[in-house]
Amino acid sequence: MSGLRLDLGCGFSKAEGTIGVDKVAGPGVDHVVDFETDRLPFADGSVEYIFSSHCLEHLGDPSLLFGEISRVCQNGARLELWTPYGWESSAFAFGHRTFYNEEHYLHMCVRFWNLWAAWLGARWVLQELVYIIEPATLMELYRQRIDLDFAVRYHKGVAWEFGVLIDVWREFPGPEVPSRRSFSERRDGARHPLPPIVHPAADVPADKLAEAIAWHASPSSGTPVGSIPAPHGLPLVGHLVRRVRAVAREEGLAQVARRTVSYAGTRIRRAAMNQQTVH
Repeated sequence: MSGLRLDLGCGFSKAEGTIGVDKVAGPGVDHVVDFETDRLPFADGSVEYIFSSHCLEHLGDPSLLFGEISRVCQNGARLELWTPYGWESSAFAFGHRTFYNEEHYLHMCVRFWNLWAAWLGARWVLQELVYIIEPATLMELYRQRIDLDFAVRYHKGVAWEFGVLIDVWREFPGPEVPSRRSFSERRDGARHPLPPIVHPAADVPADKLAEAIAWHASPSSGTPVGSIPAPHGLPLVGHLVRRVRAVAREEGLAQVARRTVSYAGTRIRRAAMNQQTVH
């Protein structure tokens, strides 16, 4: 494949080896284009790669641009699109008009790809979703032992930037495979896998769903039926001591935590001896 390489919304920092396209003229901008009203100044099927970084969120309606991308792309062209992640506070900064998350691309590329392909004149095949997560956030989740996949799906403010890799096809050769998901602490860093998003989602057995609903509806929801009870009393204190020791080893806080751990351990042993004496 040989064709043009574009940077849409390049600003003054055009990606190396690309043709810069932006709404505002300036250094590195080769073509001035309003993405919401103008066509891209390139021939049909002439582009092999499109890069865009923190541009799409400034558009209220990207439909014209997406149609133009489909028109100028060669069969199998690659899109690399970066935006703030829609579940992070910076996505809502002044000037941002669309707040991108997985569903935008799953809607276009997975759930209703046939409708979008008919409208765009090409099928967009989602290859990978990439979450950029700050090292401090990764460490905090690690200290709290919070599963990263769960955190990205259900917590706010975990990933701050979001990228997608999409291939544009007029004749998709297949095969159909789940879109990859990965995370990194920076764009050019090593990417680590997350579980893929499976569509359609697996059915939930009726008995398991009824059990979950009953637990959620309980006024004093605690440990789910059939699971290991959470530690309480002396087991809880022992659990906390082990946790403090683990964190101390990982974070280099042994000097700070040593006295607290020693004291708590002594108290646990004394309480256990007292219990044995009583019985």
